[in-house]
Amino acid sequence: MDKEKFLTYMQQKVAYETITPGALGYSSEVVELQDLRNFSSEMDLSAFNTDDADVFQSALDKQTAELSEYVSAQRKNWGTARTTLNIFLQGALYNRYLSQKYDLFLAEHFLELPLSKKTADGLRRQAGGRKLPEWSGLNVLKKDLSDQYQAFAHELARHSGVARVHLNMFLWPGWST
Repeated sequence: MDKEKFLTYMQQKVAYETITPGALGYSSEVVELQDLRNFSSEMDLSAFNTDDADVFQSALDKQTAELSEYVSAQRKNWGTARTTLNIFLQGALYNRYLSQKYDLFLAEHFLELPLSKKTADGLRRQAGGRKLPEWSGLNVLKKDLSDQYQAFAHELARHSGVARVHLNMFLWPGWST
């Protein structure tokens, strides 16, 4: 097997392992997991190979819009698309082969925290006196609300000495002590 085919399979593996009902906050609902996984499996990760925050944000916004259009009409929404991409990009960063191939470490500090009920609740607990809006779910998540959560996550990450993409390890109940 050649190296490019291996990397294609590795990207598919990461998509299947990271984009799950649990990661997206669905219990027994039928969702377009296959569509979300297919899009992520075929996405050009080189778009995220940058040390420029504006270039990264533009690529993330473009892919979010494309994924939102790609999924079926009854589920099409910005929040599910954005969280799917953030979950997948986190998995790609953590995968040695994909991270090395696409130099994803360059963008590590630009990657967003994958938002879910659990991470939103964790951020709200950490916010203390600072009010973060109530979490209403991925299906209603819009960019302005996501930006508020991401700004606080960025601040919390800076104080914690980690990139915000890694915060879910500290925010999910039962994962940290």
